[in-house]
Amino acid sequence: MGGQMGGQMGGGGGQYGAPPPIDINNPMIQMAATSGAQFFDNGAAALQSNVQQYVSMGLLRHYFSVDNSYVLGKLKVLLMPFTHKTWVRVKDVSSNGQGHAAPRNDVNAPDLYIPLMAFVTYIVVFGLHQGWTKNFKPEDLGNSASSGLAIILLEVLLLKLGFYLLDGPKVSFIDFVCYSGYKYVGIVLTSLCYVFIGRTAHYLMLALTGVAMSFFMFKTLATSLILSHRTSSSPTEGSKTQEYFVVAIAAMQLPVSWVMGI
Repeated sequence: MGGQMGGQMGGGGGQYGAPPPIDINNPMIQMAATSGAQFFDNGAAALQSNVQQYVSMGLLRHYFSVDNSYVLGKLKVLLMPFTHKTWVRVKDVSSNGQGHAAPRNDVNAPDLYIPLMAFVTYIVVFGLHQGWTKNFKPEDLGNSASSGLAIILLEVLLLKLGFYLLDGPKVSFIDFVCYSGYKYVGIVLTSLCYVFIGRTAHYLMLALTGVAMSFFMFKTLATSLILSHRTSSSPTEGSKTQEYFVVAIAAMQLPVSWVMGI
């Protein structure tokens, strides 16, 4: 699925890793750009409307409660997580400490805005690349979207199963969707590097963003699963298993990003 996509997109690289020049008058690129723009306009609305069938509007508003300061801060955490010091989420004062603060009030809070925009942008960039290589077909956008959503769903199900079996804290399904979806920020950057610079820049960006996402997931899951477990009960033999699980999920991020990217 994703490997086939990566192979299709990686085929236009050129002998020395530099992409061929982009002809903006290429009718395939123009068709891909038009289809991509329509997909961008309709995709976010369609995803949000489908989610509304299963999630209340109040909960959705919480995950989309972002501002420019949060978005910039979150992107910094995603791309430069090694400089981030505090990973514990802020409690919501209005709920007597039972819930967590909205994203705009806590850079560690998961949001749906950044993953949604990154995912839709990923589909558009994929379509543009297919048009650039004269291989574009409108159904490619739907196929790449299905592949991307399948990857997120599989990772989320793995996270839910792991937290359940390892007696972890209750983390909402949407939180895991957010965490899994953040990887598309790096995938978009690596794809753009390949399209506009070349294969060497693509592999360098892939390494940087893949390692950054791995570190982000490690710190986020370790704070949620291991730290909360240690503060709520005495350490058990299961703590080692939890650590292995967190490391395994973190280690997945780089190869998954490679498979789903160019």
